[in-house]
Amino acid sequence: MWVKSWVGEAWKVVLLITACALLGLAFGYPVLFALVGLTLYVFRQLYTLRQFLRWLNDPEPGGIPDQGGLWGEVYARISRQLVQQELAESGLRTVLEQFQSAAEALPDAVVALGPHDEILWLNPAAEELLGLRLDSDSGRPLVNLFRAPGLRQYLAARRFDQALELTWPGREPRHLSLRATPYRQRLLLLIIQDVTERYHVERLRRDFVANVSHELKTPLTVISGFLENMQTDPELCPAPWRRPLALITDQAARMRQIVEDLLLLARLEGGEGNLRHERVDVAAMLRTQAEEAHLLAPEGPQVSLNIVSEWCLNADTGLLRAAIGNLIGNAIRHTPVAGKITLHWVDEPDASCILVEDSGEGIAPEHIPRLTERFYRVDTGRSRERGGTGLGLAIVKHILRVHDARLEIMSTPGEGSQFICRFPERLRVEPAKPLAHSANVNDNYA
Repeated sequence: MWVKSWVGEAWKVVLLITACALLGLAFGYPVLFALVGLTLYVFRQLYTLRQFLRWLNDPEPGGIPDQGGLWGEVYARISRQLVQQELAESGLRTVLEQFQSAAEALPDAVVALGPHDEILWLNPAAEELLGLRLDSDSGRPLVNLFRAPGLRQYLAARRFDQALELTWPGREPRHLSLRATPYRQRLLLLIIQDVTERYHVERLRRDFVANVSHELKTPLTVISGFLENMQTDPELCPAPWRRPLALITDQAARMRQIVEDLLLLARLEGGEGNLRHERVDVAAMLRTQAEEAHLLAPEGPQVSLNIVSEWCLNADTGLLRAAIGNLIGNAIRHTPVAGKITLHWVDEPDASCILVEDSGEGIAPEHIPRLTERFYRVDTGRSRERGGTGLGLAIVKHILRVHDARLEIMSTPGEGSQFICRFPERLRVEPAKPLAHSANVNDNYA
């Protein structure tokens, strides 16, 4: 169609010039008349272009000038695009209105932020919770209006894999959970929940567990002390009592371990871990724990090291040792004597990882999401027989969380498991002195 209109317009020019030249031939001036005809054609096109530019200032499909030929095709094409654009905008307006209606009905605060974290839109719940107003605060940076500690750093870091827990001060402080979702180009959708009630319930639960656990420590210590005295005195421990007293001693020790684990969990969950950040030589720590594992379970599976990274970590030595010790203990309990356990210390582009890999019985996929729940066991009976408390992985998860690290679990039934502690790059520190071993170390403890 476009080619046909163009050819038709070209024929019009040729016919106009020919007709003018023939008319001029009658008067003896064919060239002059041809130029006059061409000039009239140019002025006509300029007039049409002026009308076209005037129409572009307000391009209503119904107000198209009545033109034919090539200009008619131009108007028709632009008109079709305008109609399509109008339909698309109408659809977008409908979707936006539906979204706003749905967001306005949400009980949670919803805030849409622009490329510079300015407020684009917010729902009534956000106005009530944050004390903002859409009509007066639209276009203003959120961090200038909602001055919650940590919000500016959270938005600037652009790391939205985890929610941000905020405390909004006031006569009645509120505890908020903020999660950001990026969309399009540097736009953010914030969903903010008021979790004050849940926070108080969690604090009551933690306090209850901590208080009960603390109160149990003293009677357990007394019981263990008397049991030890009875077992070491032949007069107080006749032969028929030795087996029952040994079982009672084992269960008392297990209860003490559960109490200690519960207290540690309560401190970690309550933010009372008292982190002491220092340079931790991870390679040396893994080597020491591998040696201890061999001494404690000399008949157990072979433990080997694969030290590739030369970095140290800025972390709490005691907590990190407890986390890795729990993972190694789990691997020993669930790996046969003929199996193998490997401790890896490796680097990734944006993280460094401690991997505890075993060739044990493996874990079915449906159990993996719940492994870090307290007291959760894949096989309750066998776990108790092996001395597990069901709290080890919960402790590992919380220790890593207070270090801004995370635990990943991969396992295949019958082939073994991998427990990966992934530490962010910002926790890396240079070693205080060159490592005693080469950059790639493989030690076996059999």
